[in-house]
Amino acid sequence: MSREQYPLERLPSVERNRGPVPFVPREGAARAPLLFILAGLSVSIMAVSRGIPAPVSSVLAPLTVWGLLLILSEYRPPRFFSYGAFLSLLAFACALSCGYRLVSAATIKAGVLQDEGTVVLERSWGSRRIVLVDASSGTYLMRLSPNRYILEGDALFFTGRTKAIAPRPGSSFREDLYWEARGVSIEVVPESITRKTGGWSLARWRTALRKRILLTLPYRTRGYLLAAVLGVRDPDLTEAHRRWGTSHLLAVSGFHVGLVAFAVWRFLSFPSLRLVCSRRLAAVLSSLFLWGYVLLAGGAPGALRAALMIQALLLGTVLGRKGTPLNSVSLAALLLLLWRPAWFFDIGWRLSVMAALLLAGLGERRLSLWMLPLSSLFIWFAAFPQVTATFGEVPVAGIALNLVALPLFSLLYPIALFLSLPLLLSVPSGEIFAGTAEGLFSLWEWVADSAASFFPWTLSWSPLLATLGGGLFLLTVTGGLFPLRGRTIAGAGILLLAAVFFL
Repeated sequence: MSREQYPLERLPSVERNRGPVPFVPREGAARAPLLFILAGLSVSIMAVSRGIPAPVSSVLAPLTVWGLLLILSEYRPPRFFSYGAFLSLLAFACALSCGYRLVSAATIKAGVLQDEGTVVLERSWGSRRIVLVDASSGTYLMRLSPNRYILEGDALFFTGRTKAIAPRPGSSFREDLYWEARGVSIEVVPESITRKTGGWSLARWRTALRKRILLTLPYRTRGYLLAAVLGVRDPDLTEAHRRWGTSHLLAVSGFHVGLVAFAVWRFLSFPSLRLVCSRRLAAVLSSLFLWGYVLLAGGAPGALRAALMIQALLLGTVLGRKGTPLNSVSLAALLLLLWRPAWFFDIGWRLSVMAALLLAGLGERRLSLWMLPLSSLFIWFAAFPQVTATFGEVPVAGIALNLVALPLFSLLYPIALFLSLPLLLSVPSGEIFAGTAEGLFSLWEWVADSAASFFPWTLSWSPLLATLGGGLFLLTVTGGLFPLRGRTIAGAGILLLAAVFFL
């Protein structure tokens, strides 16, 4: 790219005042270097999952970095190759670390275990219930009868046989990777369990709040607040949102974390509070509230990714440094993969990162407001290959409903929580306010059912739609890194062909 393509008024002031200094446009690796490392690490992890040895798979990471740089970069400043070598070296180190940990996680010896620990998670799992027990020797998974009365926060003394968590024969769902991403790789088949009430802990607080919401609020309101506050899904509500194509509204993700962070930051930014709360203190308090909410809600992959992004933004605000959206998303995704490489195989993690990258790519171009509704359509098509490959089909009604669902629930959730507080706190006549929240959710369900009846079709996996979704995603992300010129569009096409061949 020639220097003449950039008007003088767009050049840095130091160049206008001091004469001809080499101008380097802030694009590509200069705009989001961590995105190239994330791409290389993703290819390497996928190769490990296909049975390629970790050392060989790790070499694919720097090759991917160089491939992206050479294919997409038209302007190559003097430090281009040294900078690319540095990124490649980092990608190789990350890939080697993650690859070896993924391989070593699969070797677990069976035996008999006797230990004591605290239940940190309890949820239904098919026809049984699953509990995660945080014991002194590690965290273990147990499958229990649905009639067994065990809650989060309970202390268990147990004896049982240990074995590696294995996927069900004939199922495409990798249960071992799902739980490994949550820090659990050993299952205990219990032979004896002694339950007693545990001390106060985060899990105990979750159980107490869950009981209060279940026993106090009306049906719809309690279902939505349990999902938004604690990450606990009501089966009937989950089935309804799956039919509407809006299941993401019930999963604690970047949408919910963003709402909480925005509300806290705006509250601490009131003029009356600025006198006693400095910007640095506001960032610290916002961070504490942010991570408190994410942990209370169960630490879902989308919530962790969003919390890391917002934390980086808060840190940049304190330090006076402003990052780019694509680099922030990549940083959060990389930290999660380096912490637990198995996150890569979690459908929630992949959809969350993909949607965040797509929105960040659109945000890099500073598009006008009329493009915002189209971002929902872009996300729907970009998520289509992953969703249909995992769940089989997606409802067409979701295309229309998601245009209004996110802005609508960004108001519904705070209003419902505010209206439910009087009843939760046993304020007289609190049921009147909670009934108003129930009416608002009933109105939403009527609208969603009407849209589902008007668009009753579902779409299964299709090569054409999957290619369209992948192409939109790649073009949007590469368009956020580079100006939309011929090389960028052609590069996105080459990457799409490579992805189709590799996958």
